Amino acid sequence: MEPNCDSIFAPAIPTEILGIKILKQPSDAKLTELGVASWPIWESIPRKFPWKFKKTETMYFVEGKLKVKVEEEEAAVEIMAGNLVVFPKDMKVFVDVTEAVKKRYYRESEMLESERPPKA
Repeated sequence: MEPNCDSIFAPAIPTEILGIKILKQPSDAKLTELGVASWPIWESIPRKFPWKFKKTETMYFVEGKLKVKVEEEEAAVEIMAGNLVVFPKDMKVFVDVTEAVKKRYYRESEMLESERPPKA
């Protein structure tokens, strides 16, 4: 089953900053419901780089801290360990990893064909 923002955050209400949805300290039950433990892991040392989300991407930050500046915006959003975050498809950002990061992530394109709902 593919998570969507409604099911990812229900019943909690996430904070939305510059189009990025953030839920601080989701419960273990919520992380289990989403299957976070089975998501791939991505790690990075402190560094800076541009990025474009080709698909909506959901992330759970296990360790570390980074700042994300959305293209054409002045403010940056700080994301840290314990945050469940959703970046929308086609968002362009500049990432500044300020403390080594370890996150789990899910992209809709990584769903197995057998997990996709039938087309109407």
